[in-house]
Amino acid sequence: MKSSILTFVSILLIASIKLAAQQLPYMSQLSEARTFWNPAATAWGTSMNLDVFIRQQWLGFKGAPTTGFINYQYPFLDYNMSAGGAVVFDKTGPVSKIGLQLNYAYKLKDVLGEDSQLSLGVTAGAHNYSYNTTNAIVNQSDDPLLGATGNSGFFPSVGAGFHYISDTRAYKADNAFFLGLSYLQAYETNVLVNNLNQKRFRHLVLDFGTRLYGYSGFFEPSFTLNYVNPELLNLLVGAKYEMRDKFWAGLGYSSVNDFNLQGGVILDDFGNRDSKLRAGVLANIGITSAFQDFGPGFELFLRYEFDMD
Repeated sequence: MKSSILTFVSILLIASIKLAAQQLPYMSQLSEARTFWNPAATAWGTSMNLDVFIRQQWLGFKGAPTTGFINYQYPFLDYNMSAGGAVVFDKTGPVSKIGLQLNYAYKLKDVLGEDSQLSLGVTAGAHNYSYNTTNAIVNQSDDPLLGATGNSGFFPSVGAGFHYISDTRAYKADNAFFLGLSYLQAYETNVLVNNLNQKRFRHLVLDFGTRLYGYSGFFEPSFTLNYVNPELLNLLVGAKYEMRDKFWAGLGYSSVNDFNLQGGVILDDFGNRDSKLRAGVLANIGITSAFQDFGPGFELFLRYEFDMD
C-alpha cells in the first residue's frame, strides 16, 4: 500500500478510537433499517416486525467498523401506540459497544389530514463500551495505547423524535409524504475509554421523502441528514422502486463520498397469509481514491412482519 495511504489510515484509526466511542453508527440507506434511528417510527404501520441488520464497512481494511442489531417492534392497535427493543453491537478497531435500546411511540391519527399519522416517540437504553488493546492498530510499537490495560463500562442513552406520514393507506393513495426528526444521545454522558474522559455528542437526524404509488408498486425518493455539532454533517440521498410483494431495487449517494446499490426480495404469505419476509442487501464503495483503497462494504437486512390488523 502506498505510504500516503498508510499515513491516512493511521490518522483515521487513531481518530476512530475517539469517534467510535462517542457517536452513533453510520446511517443506513435501507429504508426499513432507518427506523432504528427514530423511535417515533417504531411499528408505524399495523405490522409486528422482527429485524436483523448487519453491516461490514471497508472489506479490505483490518479493524473496519462492524455494526449489527436485532430489533423487535410491536403495534398496540387498540391503544394507538407501539413499542420495541433492540440489541445493538458496534465495533471499530479496539473500541466496541453492545447494549439494549427500548423505544415507545404514541400515534395521533388524522391529526394533520385524513388517513395521516403523527407519531411521537422516546428511546432509552444502556450500552457497555470497551477498549481492547490487543485489537489496536498503531504505527509505533511504543505507542502509549499499547501499554494500557483497557477497560469497559455501562453508559446511558436517551432520545426522542417524531414521525409523520400523510397517508397510511398503502396502494390506496396516489402518493404519500413522510417526515421524521429525531434527537439522539440527548444526555451527553462522558465515555471513559482507556482512562480518558471522552464526550459523546448529540445527534439530530432528519429523514424525509415521498412514495409515488402505481398499480403494482411505488417509487420512493428519500433524503436523510445526520448532524452532530460541530464536527459532522452527513447527507444521504437515495431512491428505490418496489414491486408489490415481489422485490425492490435502489441506489444512493452519501456526502462521505460513497455510492451504493441495494436490492431485495419479498416473500408474501410467509408462514400464513398475514405475514411476509423481506430479505435485502446493500453494497457500497467509496468514489474517492483514498476510500477506494479501503475496499467495498455491505449490509444485510432481514425482516419478518406480521399484519396485526
